[in-house]
Amino acid sequence: MIENDATARNRGLFRASFAGPEGTTVAAFRNLLTADVHRKIDTRLGLFYARADLDPGEGRGSWRFLSPGDGLFAVMTDCEYFTVRHERVVADGLLEFHILLEGPVELSLPQADDAKAPANVSLMVCQQAAGMAYDVVCQPGTYKMVSIYAQPALLRESFGIDAQESRMRQLFAPDEGTMAMMERQIDPDFLRRLRDLFEIDFQGPRELPRALACILELVVLSVDALERGGKAEEQSVVFTARELAMFERAREVLATDFSESQTIPRLARKLGTNTTKLKSGFRLLYGTTIFAYRNRHRMDRAMELLAEDETSIAAVASAVGFRHQASFTSAFRGHFGVTPNQARQKLARAGKT
Repeated sequence: MIENDATARNRGLFRASFAGPEGTTVAAFRNLLTADVHRKIDTRLGLFYARADLDPGEGRGSWRFLSPGDGLFAVMTDCEYFTVRHERVVADGLLEFHILLEGPVELSLPQADDAKAPANVSLMVCQQAAGMAYDVVCQPGTYKMVSIYAQPALLRESFGIDAQESRMRQLFAPDEGTMAMMERQIDPDFLRRLRDLFEIDFQGPRELPRALACILELVVLSVDALERGGKAEEQSVVFTARELAMFERAREVLATDFSESQTIPRLARKLGTNTTKLKSGFRLLYGTTIFAYRNRHRMDRAMELLAEDETSIAAVASAVGFRHQASFTSAFRGHFGVTPNQARQKLARAGKT
């Protein structure tokens, strides 16, 4: 049963918003043809474009949708979410290309004179076997990313990718009960194309074909990156249904266990997986690194403790896994822009008003 629009929008991302809780990418694009969104259609070029703005109470920004036909779909996310967004992604026979730009928006896209791409920006490509599903969770915050969904036949026939090559075989035809994923680092050319795409305002007469050109170029660059191969940590990984469910347990542990001894290798052993799978899967499902996710929850917990006058700053630091108060102060200021003392003073003043 599909929830009403308001409930779906509040809880999910674009699929849940336009195709229901178990909806597919294809269904979402089809429903956009009649949804209450801004649309442009170029029948001569076969281009479809839509923009869906977030409800003001839920966040700022929008999702932008672009498709030149049934075999290729692109979604640009440029949003600040005020609440947690959760969506279940069911298998629909499409390869997914995700280029996630982590961190504050102003740090995500380098300028033209930047020598290299930020180390935390990568391309993720995945496909799950029929009957599989995974859950995506976005914490409150700013997200800027491009997701491209393509039919395998289109990639083989129009982009010349060899689906039978050993590295590609599992990605194009994942075994029953699995999801295959590859990760590749992004180079400066790739990021320049991303910057070009996000600079399009879709207002002028040639903006639609310009956007399509950027999307096609990104697919070409993605295919090139896959065929080039990569370092050991960039090779493909395969997730079973049990491992996909395991990431929710990892998220719970990272949000509650702030002990200093909590490391990625130790967490991987505790969950019965390896560090490569843990890090790759976490980035795909939750749009952030393990370190960033854990640090956010440590800092939020520290802020809660600072509201309690009887808890010393040294005790707060220890409670969130810092051996030295100075290290805690530095991390806290880096996250919130104020020291723990300044935060406590602001909290005290707010409580008196």
